[in-house]
Amino acid sequence: MYFEKEVAGGRHFMELEFKADGAVDIKRRGFITRARGRNPVQQQQATESPLIHDGSQTALSTAQDARNSTLTGTTQAGPSGSGQYLCVVLSSAANRTVSIASSTSGASYATAPFYGVLQNKPRPTDAADVGIFGISKVVAGSTTIVAGSLIMMSTAGGSSLNGTVNLWASGSGPRVGMSLESVTAVGQVITAMVFNTWST
Repeated sequence: MYFEKEVAGGRHFMELEFKADGAVDIKRRGFITRARGRNPVQQQQATESPLIHDGSQTALSTAQDARNSTLTGTTQAGPSGSGQYLCVVLSSAANRTVSIASSTSGASYATAPFYGVLQNKPRPTDAADVGIFGISKVVAGSTTIVAGSLIMMSTAGGSSLNGTVNLWASGSGPRVGMSLESVTAVGQVITAMVFNTWST
């Protein structure tokens, strides 16, 4: 025997089973989204910010580890001491390899141009999920950034700022995006529109 009852735009169902000894047991029950005589109820869709990923076409450099600092013993500027949401550059030494931008690579755009923003926390040589165009989280390396500011890779020294972003300054390097939020503290994770103009 099968029963349905409409609840909150969908329907609960229950199917009873009669046993040989006369007992009644619940065979199955659950929730369905169809409703008899009505249009099907629209399923809610998962949402993702409009960010184009590179499809993990690259791997993290053998010299770097983007996992949390509790696993690596090295603290990066990203969340939990990781390399997540940090700017990465293409390696000139190994094809399809990225490295977290450092003060050296940040200042040498001809040999290590901005590629995108790391979205995951890979181990050395693991696939790097890089956001190359769209809305992404980034890590602020300066409190001078305000909403609507053009940003660039940080050229400041020190591993604690590697891969972070600063306020763009003409002649200092390419614009890599535009901040959608104002920064109140160094190391703050903010949202930005990521792009690359290749113009200094």
